[in-house]
Amino acid sequence: MNSTDPGPVVQRLIFGARARELRERAGVELEAANAALGWYRGKLSKVETGQLATKPRECDEMLRIYGVSGHEAEQLRSLAADGRRSAAPERVTDFGRQYVALERDSTEIRMVYNEIPGIFHTVEYASAQLMRSPVIPGAQVAGMAHARRERGERLRCAKAEVLAVLGMEALYREAGGREVLANQLQRLVELGELPNVSIRVVPWSAGAVAGLCNPFTLLWIEPANARIAYTETLTGADYLKTTDSYSLAFEQAGDLALGEQASQDELKRRITELE
Repeated sequence: MNSTDPGPVVQRLIFGARARELRERAGVELEAANAALGWYRGKLSKVETGQLATKPRECDEMLRIYGVSGHEAEQLRSLAADGRRSAAPERVTDFGRQYVALERDSTEIRMVYNEIPGIFHTVEYASAQLMRSPVIPGAQVAGMAHARRERGERLRCAKAEVLAVLGMEALYREAGGREVLANQLQRLVELGELPNVSIRVVPWSAGAVAGLCNPFTLLWIEPANARIAYTETLTGADYLKTTDSYSLAFEQAGDLALGEQASQDELKRRITELE
């Protein structure tokens, strides 16, 4: 996270934002520009939101239509080239690859979950969870489980601030059995002691919590000046750039959660209960 090189996924976000600025400055509507480029409907929108990279000739055609030349044109071509690079391989589901790249380059990560998020997993807990997935081949489980633990280890040297709010139910889901869960909760205690990581627990008495019914992650990506809400389903994921509702849901969950020390105490109490 927070590497010197933002990586191609973040570069595509930066390219898309800059391309949108140039189009709007030229007074060209989105659909009109898409038609002028001869692209299928919705392609330009995907480019401007960082979901697609552009080929050199596509970038040149955009510059021509927007009437951009000189230094600005070279700057956009450079961003386009950086966005076409291949991202480092990650052992995750196909729809999760973009998320992991964004997670690595985020300056702040906020999450609300009713289960323990993958970035905090031990290998054993991740394996037990992944083995139950109907969409992940058994042969990939071991590699993906180790990759989740490695993501957590990056937190020890990352500059990113991680704020996690977990439902109390996450402390009771015995994936892999009592010993595996106890070790998983101990890892939460250890990661929660890092200066850049905050893990808080929402007690049963809090009642209904919107974020726990609709788990999500909020990512702040400083190089791209972007905020993204990430939500995941069984077979896919959504990356949402309209994040106001998710920010409010995070604030609500945080208001209802125990403080950091009380949350640590609750984790330790549950570990003792499992031993």
